[in-house]
Amino acid sequence: MDSKCTTILCVLLISVPLIQGFAVLRGKRCSCTKISPHLNVMAIAKLEVFPRSSSCENIEHIVTLKSTGEIKCVNPNLTQVKALLSGKNRFLQHIPVIRH
Repeated sequence: MDSKCTTILCVLLISVPLIQGFAVLRGKRCSCTKISPHLNVMAIAKLEVFPRSSSCENIEHIVTLKSTGEIKCVNPNLTQVKALLSGKNRFLQHIPVIRH
């Protein structure tokens, strides 16, 4: 009798997550809702690039500022951002570019 109860209890516990289903994300859940059109390269501490994901269909470029630690989303088409990403400008090589 104990083994039957244990078996039934195990089957019920295993099947409960299957019955509840999966969570469905609705809408975009991007970090960048407002994009800054200007960028002061001398104030940048780091640049982070986040690729497209299941929750956000945009590639996001996020800059952290040195003085305040403030985080800003920037337009990836800015010449300063393109220069940072290419790594060819020797004056900008001290700024880390982190690709997630």
